[in-house]
Amino acid sequence: MELKIANAPCSWGIEFADNPANPPWNQVLDEIAGAGYGATELGPLGYLPTDAESLKQALSERELGLIAGTLFVHLHRPEERAAILEKTRVTCEILREQGAQFLVVIDHVSSPRTDQAGQVETATRLSDEQWDAMMETLRGVGEICAEYGITPTLHAHAGTFIEYRDELDKAMRDLPPSLMSLCVDTGHCVYAGMDPCEVLRTYSDRVKYLHFKDINADVLKASVATDTDFYTAIGNNIFCPLGQGCVDFDAVRQTLIEIGFKGWVTVEQDTDPAAKSDAKTDAEQSRMFIEQTVIA
Repeated sequence: MELKIANAPCSWGIEFADNPANPPWNQVLDEIAGAGYGATELGPLGYLPTDAESLKQALSERELGLIAGTLFVHLHRPEERAAILEKTRVTCEILREQGAQFLVVIDHVSSPRTDQAGQVETATRLSDEQWDAMMETLRGVGEICAEYGITPTLHAHAGTFIEYRDELDKAMRDLPPSLMSLCVDTGHCVYAGMDPCEVLRTYSDRVKYLHFKDINADVLKASVATDTDFYTAIGNNIFCPLGQGCVDFDAVRQTLIEIGFKGWVTVEQDTDPAAKSDAKTDAEQSRMFIEQTVIA
């Protein structure tokens, strides 16, 4: 298969740039490169250097490309729209300077949905008015990305207001393909009760970017049964190296062949930085799994 693989700072537990438990950015880039990956994502804005020359040097020294950035913001809060659009512009500027292609767009994990991760039948939904306001923000994000030549890709994510299939379908209906593509994350699909292969087939014309993530079935079952908070589930190692969880990557491989997907896949293993001691080994195991079972 014609897939190119990257990893991302979140596999080292980098969810927030100012978390004192974060490992140093230079260590993370060293280990991404050392684990055999050719590219990385930007991670939360402000974690990696934002100065163009400093970032370019940091990446080139390790022979790493930059493939994507992340917009992890409260899309469902219209009062934050102006700040969200400004953050989009700043991020797109960095991405364009480094030749990156994608912006992964995620509604921020927030209450009450963080306690309802995986609770597809009972989770709180936005009102029609709140939903429409979120779609307006997303259209604004897409318009800014278009100015910079960056492809925005919506990512359904556990613990957010775009998590479940009904929400993903509604967003794809409400957002024009010219303004918003799709990033399918295999682990978050399973967390939300979705079949990633079915999502890939349904939206094959809008899938521009992929996240490969695996999920521990036992931890998932326990988390859903006990209404476990999303971040607590991460601390309980709900995500695991590829091939060690319940995502059917043989089926994913076949589906990608069927839809003719050729492009970038970023490996992710969301984790708690305070508890993570050997992210590099997990990243190496995931890369070897992909090379042996998906790309082969």
